[in-house]
Parts: sequence; C-alpha cells; structure tokens
Amino acid sequence: MGTFGGRRTVARASALLALSVLLSAPLLAGCTAALDQAHSVQTKLGRIDQVADATVSSPSDERAAAITIDYTGVATERQLARLVAEVGRVADHESYPAYRLDLVPTESPGDTLVVDSTFAGSDVAPSVLTTWLRVTAALLGDVTYSYQQSNESIAVDSGAGVAHDVSEASRIGYGFRDTTWTFTNAGTVFVVSGRVSPTDVLLFSGVQRSVSSGALPAPAAAWRLERRTDHLLLDLDVTFTSGPVAPARLTVERYGEDVRRLVVAALDALRVAGLPVWLRLHHRAAPGDPGDPAGTPDDDVFGYWVAGQSPVRGRDPLLRGWDRWLAALARSAR
Repeated sequence: MGTFGGRRTVARASALLALSVLLSAPLLAGCTAALDQAHSVQTKLGRIDQVADATVSSPSDERAAAITIDYTGVATERQLARLVAEVGRVADHESYPAYRLDLVPTESPGDTLVVDSTFAGSDVAPSVLTTWLRVTAALLGDVTYSYQQSNESIAVDSGAGVAHDVSEASRIGYGFRDTTWTFTNAGTVFVVSGRVSPTDVLLFSGVQRSVSSGALPAPAAAWRLERRTDHLLLDLDVTFTSGPVAPARLTVERYGEDVRRLVVAALDALRVAGLPVWLRLHHRAAPGDPGDPAGTPDDDVFGYWVAGQSPVRGRDPLLRGWDRWLAALARSAR
C-alpha cells in the first residue's frame, strides 16, 4: 500500500512533531516549577501553629496566585497580625508572586477576610484586623470582609437576622469614604456607603416594613436599597396578586392604583434620609403574550424615576408612560 505524499510528507510531519515537542517543553517545565513552588509554600504554611489548613493556588492566565488559610487559636488583633506576617515571610522566602490571601476562622467557617500580599505591616492593618474581629463577633450573618488599598467592602449574608446586623453595624460605627457595607437576606439587599448610621437603621427598617407589606395589592417580593453619599437608589421587584403580567398589559390604566400604593409607601419610608431618590420598578413578566413585541425581556423595567431629572424619552419601547406617571406621583407626594 502506498503512503499519501510519500517519504517527504512523512519526514515533514516528523519534523513538525519534534518542533512542537521542543516548543512545549519550556511551558511544561514552567508549569511544573510553579506547581512545585506552590506545593512548597503550602507545606511550609502548614507548619505554622495557628494554621489548621492551607491551600495555595498557582497563578495562571485567568487568575492571580491565591493562598487560603484556615486558622485557629487566634483571639486578638496582634495574634492575627502575627499570623499574616508569618504567611508573608514564607511567601517571600519562596519568592512567591503577589497573591490574594483569604483568612478563614475554623470556629466560623462562613466568615472570610480577604487581603493581599501588601497588607502585612501596613498602616491600616491594625484597624482592619480589629474591625474584622469586632464585626465577626457582633454580627449573626456570614461576613466576607475584603480590603484593598482605597477600597474595602464588608458583605454580610444575614438571613433572617438582617435587621439585627444593620443595627449592630451602626453601633460599631466603622466606615470611611471607600467602605461599602452590603447586607443580604434572600431577595433583600441593603447597601451603605461609608459608616452605617442610626439614620440608616431607620431607613432600612422603614423600607423593610412598608414595601413588602401583605396589605399592598402590589408588594415588592424582593428589593435592593442603596444609600450612597449623595442619593438613594431603591429597586423594587413588583408582584401582583393576580400573578405575572405580560409587559404589554402592564399599563398605568390597568395597574396604576396598585402600584401607586407601593410607591407612596416607599417614598414615605425613604424620606427619613433626606437624600435625592432614584426609584426603579421592575417585574418578572409573564411569557408568551401575543401583544408583546419580539425580544421583550422577562425582567421588565417598567418604571424609572430620578429626582430632579426629566424622564428619558424612548427608555420604554412599549411607551406605557410609567416614567412620567412616577414623576407626577413623586411631586404630589412631597
């Protein structure tokens, strides 16, 4: 049987195979070296007394290097600072690249403090570590506290204890211009820029009590409230007792009175903050209505109002008029 292309083709294929092996060899060696380095760092971290478990991930094209430490027997800021410094010394000794460091207390595995390789010994470290210990001791929810230079976030998955956690965060009184608190309870999200204040506690409890009330014909099944430095944003997921409504049928004429009671209750609750309001109304639409144009989204943002600004023409392709209706209702509710 003859060989297609003859000996020249076979020789060329062999040369290409050999070349590909030679080119891939440095890549394989580099991957192996990185894995060996990560394994060495992980082994040495496991020898630190307070480390219950250590996981070290090698850097790749998609992600940076990462170290996760499950720690135990750490009760003070100084002990935690010493642990962070020891992790840094091991990484430096192994010439490990810049990394993300996740610190997880074994006594509370749902909590995570996230810093980076520049954190140990920094001027802010004592304040951040002290706050981390205070927050995790006081709050009921799982805390993910992420700190980077000029940016820190404290996310609390509070569950049914969300009102308690917002109140306790206010009592702690921690926060700066670049601090963002986020409290979550299933479909409820409350975001605060800076320090959580007593006014924020009143704001949250007022919205929580009003917009989801069973007495409303169109309550908010879920909502997101953001208290920024210069405005409030309230995003309401509106439901109707009759069930999901197709976007084309969700008109002011049919549902204006039901939505009006929800909006008035929301605006009353927001008034305590004394900040300009951005209000967004959206609804999980009923699928397949013949009156809806092709491409209508399931999550229908049917109403949008920003205090002090005129409604944006053309924002709603169905031209249902909710934006102007909201603006008029807000003026009358002042």
